[in-house]
Amino acid sequence: MSTYSLKLDGPNKQIKPGKLGQNNGKSPQGESFGFTNYYMTWNGKPIVPVVGEFHFSRFSYLHWEEELLKMKAGGVNVVATYIFWNYHEEEEGVFQWGENRNLRHFVDLCAKHRLPLILRIGPFCHGEVRNGGIPDWVFEKPLEIRSNDERYLYYARRLYKQIARQVKGAFFAEGGPVIGIQLENEYMHCGAPQDSWGYKVGVFMSSGNGANEHLAELRRLAEEAGMLPAFFTATAWGGAAVSETDTLPMLAGYAYTPWIPNQPPSGEYIFRDLHVTPAEPVNYDSLEYPVAYCEMAGGMQVSYTARPNVSPESVEAMTLVKLASGSNLLGYYMYHGGSNPRGKHTFLNEYGLPKITYDYQSPLGEFGRVGKSYDRIRSLALFMDAYGEQIAPMGTVLPEGQASIHPEDVESLRWCVRQKDGSGFLFLNNFQDHLDMPARDGIRIELETPQGDVSFPREGTLSLKKDISAVLPFHIEAAGVTVISATVQPLTVLDKNNRRLLVFYAQDGLAPELVLGRKTVAAVSAGGADVKEDERSFVIKPQVGLQHALEAKLTNGETAHIIVLTREEALQLYKFELWGEERLAVSSSRLYVKDERLVSTSEGEASWDVLVYPAVSDKLAASEGALSRGELGLFQRLELQVAEFQPQLEIRHPQERSALIKIGSEWPSHVSDLFLNIAYDGDVAGAYLNDRMITDHIHYGEAWPIGLKEFKDELELGELHLSITPLRKGTVHTFVNQALVERFEGIEIGVFHDIKPIPYYTSALSRSIG
Repeated sequence: MSTYSLKLDGPNKQIKPGKLGQNNGKSPQGESFGFTNYYMTWNGKPIVPVVGEFHFSRFSYLHWEEELLKMKAGGVNVVATYIFWNYHEEEEGVFQWGENRNLRHFVDLCAKHRLPLILRIGPFCHGEVRNGGIPDWVFEKPLEIRSNDERYLYYARRLYKQIARQVKGAFFAEGGPVIGIQLENEYMHCGAPQDSWGYKVGVFMSSGNGANEHLAELRRLAEEAGMLPAFFTATAWGGAAVSETDTLPMLAGYAYTPWIPNQPPSGEYIFRDLHVTPAEPVNYDSLEYPVAYCEMAGGMQVSYTARPNVSPESVEAMTLVKLASGSNLLGYYMYHGGSNPRGKHTFLNEYGLPKITYDYQSPLGEFGRVGKSYDRIRSLALFMDAYGEQIAPMGTVLPEGQASIHPEDVESLRWCVRQKDGSGFLFLNNFQDHLDMPARDGIRIELETPQGDVSFPREGTLSLKKDISAVLPFHIEAAGVTVISATVQPLTVLDKNNRRLLVFYAQDGLAPELVLGRKTVAAVSAGGADVKEDERSFVIKPQVGLQHALEAKLTNGETAHIIVLTREEALQLYKFELWGEERLAVSSSRLYVKDERLVSTSEGEASWDVLVYPAVSDKLAASEGALSRGELGLFQRLELQVAEFQPQLEIRHPQERSALIKIGSEWPSHVSDLFLNIAYDGDVAGAYLNDRMITDHIHYGEAWPIGLKEFKDELELGELHLSITPLRKGTVHTFVNQALVERFEGIEIGVFHDIKPIPYYTSALSRSIG
């Protein structure tokens, strides 16, 4: 047995206004937000926001609303987006703001669904776009980019005026969704490939040389154009410039970095106190600002020369490590991937990256693909939503030696605490990028707190499996219940309309235990669970699963229920305001709410369940298929059944490396999309429809998904052509014979293994009153 101990007797985190303390925003509706030096507030209460990056111009405008609602259902409560200059002014003086470039429509949708918005307005953006977003024609001018050169500022002013027209009246103080603006990107830190130069690969444009003076001038231009956000933001890593006034410095966390050859294990999974000691040198006083991330990797875009496969466990672990280390704003780049538009004269991708796809392996990807990290982020977002007011003021306490653990150290247990007044959360991490961490047995953690000693577990030891990260509570009160300690992870809380429900889940390998305090709990009815009592507490070994619920009689005479879900059930849990109150929903299908309808999409399965708590007494109707009702524990079971659909596919292979696919475009009304899941071996692949590339794929070990609803009408007119560029294994001989000549000796691999259609079945549940 290995016992780890920590005494929590230090002072609480000092909370004060900080540099952003006076930079509050207030809407005409009376809503407000502000900042201390440690966290953000909403209507005066501490919060831990979840920010999701979604580039509107990389997705079909016809489906923005659905994707924003999926983001909201996934736990995102602030959206961020780039405005790429060369997408909107590819030709000098000709601005495009329609269709997929319709910024105003995107802003209005964010307003409709109460999603605050941060605009990243450049002029330089990067985002793996050609020239970092600066149009080709700018480089033909006698000017210095990313500087206070008056000729450069002339074009920056013109761009900002155009953007300001699109977002007029949409700022938070005007009742709109736009709360923040980022000027420039990674200024004085890095540039981007100057793709328009064309003579040599790897020539980068300037990273800037004007320091804060240039950022101040850009701010002046933005405000002069009428863009008056409640605050500005700056990417602050790598020693980048950060304005000293009304600017929130924001950080990045990337573990899989194609720009670092032969990358060693990163330091992103080491616990630190980032508020006191940032992970790298920065140009601001970290004690005066909240620790805020705008670019935690939600995945990574593969390039031709570097093809990382980012696991969902890595995204989950990074979120917990950054939260534990003091971050009180967690933003994902990318949260939602997409597709690069094709320019009038060239592709608009950065050299060495796919021409079209910008899927990014993100939680939501190209064509609306839902990835495995989507569920993991949602489960943590539910936790931050339920416990954010408590956790935001809590300081990080590091056991001795934690911050100095080397990333390649696989022996040391990685753990830390966030706490205030002896109440808090224990964080554990057993994931490290580019290394396999061993499973750990015989762990016991003991905390000495002002509210009494706690141990994890109360009796015995813990086991921590490979790649598992976890957060466990101690001396926390929620829904009227005092939780002294638990080896189950808090997920969410319902505490409205005389309903009190605490939801936890059992992490794989962690034996479940709940210790409830007699301070608020008078008795426990636990069904088949094992319960032991002493003068201070109830020690419960709960049964795990939706069908089991504990009932706690509180000392004030009220009742609370406690459920401990399985890990699988936890990853299927959603929380919505729906049909007049706050509800939980559990389903293997994908859920979101639109216009008081619960929209449910099942990937490939024509029958599925949606479990809802509290139960709906009114009559429910399904827009598609048959609906039946049942019960499972506290939850109402809604069973949906639609007709199975067999897509019409005719596949021909003119060559081993090519596939011509005729796809029937007559889909029944309950089929909202049709994905092709393409398993192949090769180097790079492209998809063409009517002689136009619609997406591409650099092979990185995963199947290639293509969603077809965007192209449904075009499918009637022609065949989808899939083409593989083969992977070469052998030797390339180079010699000069009047010209530079290459000869390849070896084998070429380019073959399709499977092309599988997956129908997406959708039905919307609505309530009938009366």
